[in-house]
Amino acid sequence: MADIDSINHTAVCVHDLPQAVRFYCDVLGATPHQRTNFSTEDALRGVAVFESVIVEDYLIALGVAPGFMPMPDDGKLRGAHGFRHGFVVTRAKFGDVMERLKSYGVAFEGPNEHPANGPFGESIYFKDPSGNFLEVLWRRDEEPNPKKRRYINVE
Repeated sequence: MADIDSINHTAVCVHDLPQAVRFYCDVLGATPHQRTNFSTEDALRGVAVFESVIVEDYLIALGVAPGFMPMPDDGKLRGAHGFRHGFVVTRAKFGDVMERLKSYGVAFEGPNEHPANGPFGESIYFKDPSGNFLEVLWRRDEEPNPKKRRYINVE
């Protein structure tokens, strides 16, 4: 069996696609990429409706949830609940992420420090507009791998 090198893409279910695209692009610095199946006939037949965004070299397919999507309470900013996605930034950019969240009025928890003997430094936790849990952290072992870009764009 071949070893897997990396994650290429992931899908995130959302309630409001335009709102999700704005959040991931404006707040997290993603770039719009591609829209798929925006024909009414396709949607009525149950064909997936999604728009993808790019974060560095990573594709996130934002897909409209096909039905009820149980989400956590509004006040809960941290957890797994089956809808959690983590991103890494350099330690130097970590404060910029918090400032950007504040400037967009996004509530977050943290920064929370991780155990000193582990690879993670600090994390902040928040949710996207649909209620998916998101985490941004910096790593103590952040020596960049020249073959892979691992960081979200926050400028």
